[in-house]
Amino acid sequence: MMKKLLLIVNNITGNNRNAGKTFDIVKSLSKHGYEVTVFPVFQDSDLDIQEYLKECRYEQIVCVGGDGTLSHTVNDIMKLDYHPVIGYIPAGTTNDFSRNFNLTPDVEEACEIIASGESVKYDLGKFNDSYFNYVASFGPLSATSYNTDQKAKDMFGYAAYILNGIGSLGEIMSSSCHVRIETDEGVTEGDYIFGALSNSLSVAGMKVNGLTRENLSDGLFELTLIRFPKDGNDLLSIADALLSGNYNNGFVEMRHIKAAKIYTDSHTEWTIDGEYGGVAEEIEFSILPSVLEISAKL
Repeated sequence: MMKKLLLIVNNITGNNRNAGKTFDIVKSLSKHGYEVTVFPVFQDSDLDIQEYLKECRYEQIVCVGGDGTLSHTVNDIMKLDYHPVIGYIPAGTTNDFSRNFNLTPDVEEACEIIASGESVKYDLGKFNDSYFNYVASFGPLSATSYNTDQKAKDMFGYAAYILNGIGSLGEIMSSSCHVRIETDEGVTEGDYIFGALSNSLSVAGMKVNGLTRENLSDGLFELTLIRFPKDGNDLLSIADALLSGNYNNGFVEMRHIKAAKIYTDSHTEWTIDGEYGGVAEEIEFSILPSVLEISAKL
């Protein structure tokens, strides 16, 4: 019997190239024994994926798009009374999440990974009433990071945030965020240009030092905070700290947490899994350990 698979294709991401891949994906998955139903995502669509999910129980749900597409898919899956295995064919611009599991945009190879039966479980973050796969971040550097050149990210890692941010120093210096964070370990409060709750080997295309795939299912997320610099010299000190991996130098702090209550000022905007996440002044953060399973290259 053929296995039922729902294929979600987002043609908005990837410079509208994804629709051209759809036939090849369906063809490849069909050869691997899947009965494929295609759900298209396009501009001004009024299609409701929940209606699809009510009609049929799928053994796997595969999405083609960027990290944002996957995030929306996961939030829909979390509304179900069962959690099918997720397949992800990265076709966005950053594709941070796919790096964690050695996924590929190549159609044939991606479909082989999906059909292999190999998968891993990972921890999911909860942000008030919604879910995120790998990062929820705030601060002016959170926005500028997604415009940073990928070559710089590969070479300098987290410090690429700062190196790119120096070019927009005026904006950064005028738009810090005052945040209070309560965890089991105590309270942290101050003015920040960047903060992130993350469960990923890379954020915005930049590697996070010291993490391995095992950290993605350890029941912990990483909390990274960068304090507000008073001048350009402070900003350079932050870049130096990030380049050296010294995350506890007075400006940069990184630690592992299980849950948190976060209070921000009224203008603090969030980026969730690479997409605009709106303004939230009070956040209840928690972790759902190993709650989802994704096809992966082991």
